[in-house]
Amino acid sequence: MLLAGALAGSALVAAPGTASAAAGAAGPGSAPAAVVPSGPGTELSAASFTQMTVDDAGGRVWIAGDRVYPDGSRDGELIGVLYAGAGPAVASAHMAAPLSGVAVEPDGSKVYAGQSEHVAAYSHFNGSLYPLDPIPAPADDCGRELVHTGGRLFFTSRPAASPGNCADGLGSVGVAATAEGGTAGEVMYTSTRVHLEGGPGGLLVTAPERWSPADDPDLGIYRVTDGVDGSDGNLLEFLGERRFTEDGTREGMDFRDAGFSADGSVLAVADGVRGTVLLDGHNARFLENRYAPLPEGVAPTAVAFSPDGKWFAQGGAASGDEADLTLAFADPSVERQPLRISFDDEAAGRRVVPRGMEFSGDGEQLFVVTSDEENTRFWLHTIQTREALAPSRLVDVTHGPAVAGAPFRVSGRLDLDGPAPTRAPRLTVQRLSDSEVVDLPSVPVAEDGTFVLEDVLPERAGNVQYVLGYAGDEVHSLSEYWLVVDTVEASNTADPGGRQPARGAPAPSPAG
Repeated sequence: MLLAGALAGSALVAAPGTASAAAGAAGPGSAPAAVVPSGPGTELSAASFTQMTVDDAGGRVWIAGDRVYPDGSRDGELIGVLYAGAGPAVASAHMAAPLSGVAVEPDGSKVYAGQSEHVAAYSHFNGSLYPLDPIPAPADDCGRELVHTGGRLFFTSRPAASPGNCADGLGSVGVAATAEGGTAGEVMYTSTRVHLEGGPGGLLVTAPERWSPADDPDLGIYRVTDGVDGSDGNLLEFLGERRFTEDGTREGMDFRDAGFSADGSVLAVADGVRGTVLLDGHNARFLENRYAPLPEGVAPTAVAFSPDGKWFAQGGAASGDEADLTLAFADPSVERQPLRISFDDEAAGRRVVPRGMEFSGDGEQLFVVTSDEENTRFWLHTIQTREALAPSRLVDVTHGPAVAGAPFRVSGRLDLDGPAPTRAPRLTVQRLSDSEVVDLPSVPVAEDGTFVLEDVLPERAGNVQYVLGYAGDEVHSLSEYWLVVDTVEASNTADPGGRQPARGAPAPSPAG
């Protein structure tokens, strides 16, 4: 509800939830997906975590939290870890504690961090941060959340006598002014702490924390309009709201995280009671959840869709070697087992923190923040999403006589694990001889995976190499094979009709 109304619900009563089903297979009757241990992460200097965001323009993951020093003092720390682009590996800024919430302009030029009396602003260029005038905001003692969507910066504010009194009083969701004349002010009042999540096309989610398990706060979905196409002239156009139990007989929404699909049509909510809940991103109605859930007993903490529309990730807090992370195709009709990863190591953390997952814009990397059981140490992990693709291999490659200037025939087979390819496969072929590199016509692959390459060898005898490549598809990884042959003059051919095994082997696949 907008300025005239207040959101229902109030302070969160922490109660670990479980996913709604056991570790599921993507297809009926198939075996559960194997769980792989994570590698070591990069330990963060901060001793708290509040929010993260990905800056694709600047190639950084921005994280906001507080840093504690040996003498017990602390300050707020904004850090940006480089994953692409230019500049130092880590950009950082220090300010008064507590620091909570982070957002970034779409072009990466400005970064924002929430403080008690205002929102701090920095210009960013190649890893260097330069302080700007702070953005006015009502007092906040409970931890701000920030989100940039629809060309506007939104933030929460909630004054309290102490963090323990955050369940009382009235808070608000505010919007910052813009250089183009967009005015600042409160757009919504809340009777409890509220979480914000942005989405494509200016979508905005407000998700209140609940007073108690019996409380049933209402999640709201809005679109930023700047008053142009909103019927009532408000900055936010109301699209829909959802309470998770309508008859009062079950526990209300226990919000942990939310994320929109790439086209905004689906909103995934990590709920402490129900696991992952899917809502229509345009009207908040319930949708069927066809994704494999987190394993039984794993408390959900985070969800994320990749901006390229390909991937969906669910994070949680598991015990032992259960999976804390499930990475699957965003299209649930792809019957492919998800990748399941366990964080259970002193150098990796023990769980995915609430709201601790974001994808890079191209969907090729998933950034995950984990913590120890005490929630005092934090690690950043970068997961290559191609790890979730089904493997491919070029095998049984053989060739006929290699006579300089004569026709040459290569045969073999493309092995694809998992589901059938999404399109008829073709192989790319390059021939290397002396200093010459020739791109040959692509080679079709038959339904049984076999292929035949026919070529004419160079006139001059010597070493010739063929590079056979499969580019992969929506569900299969790429693979490559190097075939090395020594051609001979026709008069030196001992057995023109004989067949020879290939002198080559598959190159290491980037997909592992």
